[in-house]
Amino acid sequence: MTDTTRQTLLRDLPKAFEAGPQWLRSLRGRAADALRGAGLPTHKTEAWRFTPVRPIVEADLLRRGTDTPKLRSSLPEGVIVRSMKAVLESEPELLEGKLDLAGPPEHFAALNTVLFDDGLWVDVPAGMVVQTPIEVEHTIGAEGVGYPRVLVTAGRGAEVTLIETYTGAGVGHLTNSVVEVDLAANATVRHVRIHENARLQVGRVDVRQAADSEYRSTVITLGGELLRFDVRCLLQGPGAQCQLDGVYLVDGDDHVDHHTRVEHQAPHCRSDQTYRGIASGKGTAVFDGIVVVHRDAQKTEAHQENRNLLLSDTATIHTKPHLEIDADDVICSHGATVGALDDDQLFYLRTRGVPKDFAHSMLTFAFLEAIVDRISDEPTRARMREALLTRIPHGDQIGDVT
Repeated sequence: MTDTTRQTLLRDLPKAFEAGPQWLRSLRGRAADALRGAGLPTHKTEAWRFTPVRPIVEADLLRRGTDTPKLRSSLPEGVIVRSMKAVLESEPELLEGKLDLAGPPEHFAALNTVLFDDGLWVDVPAGMVVQTPIEVEHTIGAEGVGYPRVLVTAGRGAEVTLIETYTGAGVGHLTNSVVEVDLAANATVRHVRIHENARLQVGRVDVRQAADSEYRSTVITLGGELLRFDVRCLLQGPGAQCQLDGVYLVDGDDHVDHHTRVEHQAPHCRSDQTYRGIASGKGTAVFDGIVVVHRDAQKTEAHQENRNLLLSDTATIHTKPHLEIDADDVICSHGATVGALDDDQLFYLRTRGVPKDFAHSMLTFAFLEAIVDRISDEPTRARMREALLTRIPHGDQIGDVT
């Protein structure tokens, strides 16, 4: 990103906000001030050092594109799904304190706060167990920048599954999304996020968890010209749990970058992270995961695992799982691997008459399928298996035998 581009963007940000309630105008103002003060990331920004920002900024961040999420499933009885724009116009007090729930945003999330026009609010009342997944689709179309926003509030003891899909290949389009999930005590949210967009994406998910709540995330990234995805979980109540699973498949000149941050702020909480990726062609994959254990978060259990297969000499993988621990009664682990397919497994299949290329593809698929199989919704799980098979050599044949 050139200095001229940066200065133009920050100069053109609104100086004052006239629409909406006072709390929203203040929220947007603080986000704009943060952008003008700290700006957007550069190659010198540690968390962005492996991901180029220039292609994103060149999309013209002030030119609007499509950004309204679409509900693609029937609405379960009792669940309330409303347009944020409509709520802000008629009952803005209902959303006060529910946006930017993880604290002041930065970089592209701050830009979303400044410029988002609409979004979806999914509200699951206390005690409700929703059997049917709620499916939301973000379709990338015309040129410009979309700022989709989704808020999920799950009341005490509520249970729901949210499936988000980001699709399309709009030339010159950037999606800059923010999703926020607020779990009351004993609530459970299962969140499946599918990236099928071949163009530019920046996304962030912020999760706030009360006591004994559970958040389970599965992220499926099927390539992309440039994708940066952040998820941050704040375990604020005793007994809260989160599980973050991810699969990424990059080829050609794809570049995908996944960042996770789990903050244990209360005792007796547990978190697990398992991400697996495959890089081939000239693709680049980045995984940067951190667990922060605060001083009062005794009896924490936290585990991270990132495993990668490097299938070409020209592909690149950067992996950095790490821990920051300020408590002394914890069980924590982290690890990462980057390698090729297991020679012993290949030899086993070859000795049983499986051709080398087919054996290679079978093991590649099995490596990723182990994560996809954790998706609880069977139709979504089957769709993701098929999506992986279409991107793996001999996938049609593998599907016949598995």
